[in-house]
Amino acid sequence: MARRIFEQHFRNSTQCNLIYSLCLHANPWHKIILACIILISAPLIIFVSRHSVSLPPQTSDTDWGKQGILFPLSGTLDYVQDTQLVWQAPSSPKAVLFIAHGCHGSATHFWDKSHNCAECIGLPEERVIVMNALSRDYAVIAISSTRECWNLATDKDKVLSTLSHWIKERGYSELPVLALGASSGGYFISALAKAYKFNAIVIMISEGFFQIMEVDEHYPSTLFVHMVKDKRRASLIKDAMEALRTKGVNASEVKCYPLAVTPHYFTKIPGLDALTSEKAHQALKDAGVLDKDNYMMADGRSMNWMVPLRWRHVLPEDHYNLWDMHMRELLNLAFGYHEMTSIPSKKIFDWLDRHLYISKAVDMADSDRTNPP
Repeated sequence: MARRIFEQHFRNSTQCNLIYSLCLHANPWHKIILACIILISAPLIIFVSRHSVSLPPQTSDTDWGKQGILFPLSGTLDYVQDTQLVWQAPSSPKAVLFIAHGCHGSATHFWDKSHNCAECIGLPEERVIVMNALSRDYAVIAISSTRECWNLATDKDKVLSTLSHWIKERGYSELPVLALGASSGGYFISALAKAYKFNAIVIMISEGFFQIMEVDEHYPSTLFVHMVKDKRRASLIKDAMEALRTKGVNASEVKCYPLAVTPHYFTKIPGLDALTSEKAHQALKDAGVLDKDNYMMADGRSMNWMVPLRWRHVLPEDHYNLWDMHMRELLNLAFGYHEMTSIPSKKIFDWLDRHLYISKAVDMADSDRTNPP
């Protein structure tokens, strides 16, 4: 009986055709030994098949072409009373997204160089954030700070005036307005949200000013996007979330982790081909910048990783300055301590989509969204 059950099982299992063939041609003693092995192994096989983790299909983190992020962006460079801004909008936007860069950043970092923005340089993470926003039908505007980092004293009124002017000029006064700021821009956004009625804000790699700033229940829903390797900041963000929730404000977080620098990692830079990326990867690997699993051995800010690239002549000589900031950003992102990131874009924009409309008792019919000082 047992033999018939095993034979029927193996005949119906394509994975076991070889074993069944061996059973038919083996001598009696070999059949007994094989049967014992099967009887001992069967429970283990069944257990593993029932308890193993089935991983969902994944898109390679370096298959940027298939992810559709290498198409060129064409932002419009403009000035409002000497304040630099770059913007791009779909034909019928459903919301406005204001983006505040980090220290040493600029509005021109978020779009590719084009006839409408000759100064734009399209850094990899910034441009992908814009691309994701446009794909969600958001009108996107980035404004440059007065100095290297944002300063409330010099930038607050300027941004309020510029943003309000642009929204009114474009006819977007009835649309929800969102904000995303990274690092210095995150601190700035957290304070600006007390003076401007954003529907929701995203604070990236920053805990905001909530340790020293009082908010009430009308403060916008807030999403913190941070890197877990920065444990001090993660702790401060935890405190900020608790403070906001105590006031009745919706507060959530998205955690980000280090990335492996795979051979095609640098193809996220438009114009940098796969072969060049492979050469850069190998040069960094041979120089000890990457470990055996392709993770950064240390923060790229603390090492001169450009030396092995120059020694190997990875890039044409005139491209080192052209792509220095782009490659630097991607290595900072890979280390996963403090860098603007587009990796969790789906989570970020799914969250923003859920918070497009303010549920609190705020009169949004008034086109003047600024709060009195």
